[in-house]
Amino acid sequence: MIQALLSLLMLPFRLALLLIEIVGRTLALLIGLVLFGIGALMCLVPPLILIGAPLCLLSAVLVFKAL
Repeated sequence: MIQALLSLLMLPFRLALLLIEIVGRTLALLIGLVLFGIGALMCLVPPLILIGAPLCLLSAVLVFKAL
């Protein structure tokens, strides 16, 4: 149970590393910044916050890992 929870918590970091490996650092940084902006705009509309908040989280992790 604990290992499954830990695996679920590490999922955004694994996805960010996979994206960095696939597209490269510079492009991953640009994609992360664009997705963070889109996610922040989605967070302004109440029904879209369910999509915007995870998008902001994943793109913020992507930007920090790309730096």
